Amino acid sequence: MPFLKEFIINEKTKIKLWKVILGELSPKKLNNEEIKLYKLKKSNILREQFLATRKILALENSDYIITYNLDGKPYLNNKYTISISHSHEIAALVVSNKKKIGLDVQFKESKILKIQNKFLNKFEKINIGEDPNIHILTMLWTSKESIYKAISLKGISFSKNIKIDKFVENDKTGIGYYINGTEKIKFNLRFFYIYEYVICYAFEV
Repeated sequence: MPFLKEFIINEKTKIKLWKVILGELSPKKLNNEEIKLYKLKKSNILREQFLATRKILALENSDYIITYNLDGKPYLNNKYTISISHSHEIAALVVSNKKKIGLDVQFKESKILKIQNKFLNKFEKINIGEDPNIHILTMLWTSKESIYKAISLKGISFSKNIKIDKFVENDKTGIGYYINGTEKIKFNLRFFYIYEYVICYAFEV
């Protein structure tokens, strides 16, 4: 069984990873709503990632059920908050008692070099220098994506509304903010590296 890794942040916050193998999981145990969502997935890898997140959750607690609001944000049928992410062969989720959390996993790819100007602001560009590597850019992307998931509002600009104040690669920590006018919400960031993937967990301070 390709359960890959568990990161325990504290007694009420866990990150779980699954290595996706095509054809390894079955949709037979899905409920009616999950079957509808499963059938909407347009590729085999997306279907397998969907099944993997359900499998991870069932291993944590078989009574947990994921539902979605109109914006597609996942919720659990209890007091805990959930965030889900997947990239290539990794499916991941975090379950926590904190209200504003976000998780993102990203495979490190060279294409991020071409899109960096779309999600970085001037402050971040100065911070990382003129020739950032793929790993650093992936850290910044996952930071912003995890904060975006935690905020869960439409129309957020990654470059204008989300600012990564700092991160320390070796310590695997960072600080970021959601900023909109006078509103400013601070997030702590935790990073994890596995194979060629970067994982970021963001939670409101």
